Amino acid sequence: MRTTALKVSMLLFSMWPLVMVVPELGAQETPARQQDDRSERAAKPIRLRMTPAVACRSIDGYEQYEILPGAALTAEEKLLVYYRPLDYKTVQKDDFFTAHLTQDGQVRRRDEKTVLLRKKSLLDYEPKSRNPLGPIYLRNSFSLKGLPPGDYEYDIILRDENEPGPPAIQSVKFRVVAPVLPEPSKDAK
Repeated sequence: MRTTALKVSMLLFSMWPLVMVVPELGAQETPARQQDDRSERAAKPIRLRMTPAVACRSIDGYEQYEILPGAALTAEEKLLVYYRPLDYKTVQKDDFFTAHLTQDGQVRRRDEKTVLLRKKSLLDYEPKSRNPLGPIYLRNSFSLKGLPPGDYEYDIILRDENEPGPPAIQSVKFRVVAPVLPEPSKDAK
């Protein structure tokens, strides 16, 4: 039995591209295995989470955004952030499928705990549809007025109002730079 296992593992390692296909075959498991998976999921509740947030120059739609180079902007600009919530709870209310997400935002100096700017209830998003909801994305626009040049973190505190529990929290690093003033033209005197 041991030599068979050794031969199989050697075969799998020598055919590495085939190993990538194996997880896809797991969908044809026995009912007993499926039951074990369900009981394991019941023991570990699914928690709200997010994709990594991105500081953006522009956001045009789902997965359509332009990354802000160096995540740098002046205090006169607004920080624009894109992310997707994951594992949020969808419920049916009055023949509609709905999710309900709320978010707070706050800014700190990088690696410090003191909050410099805070906005509670920055976002209250409750999409409704007669059909099951597809993937969604969220965007934030946060004013940086009054921040001196330096390195900062923007904390996203996301809550699922349909599933009480701890919020999902992540930080986006960004930099405030001094505004660049246009050089006077040589013609002006």
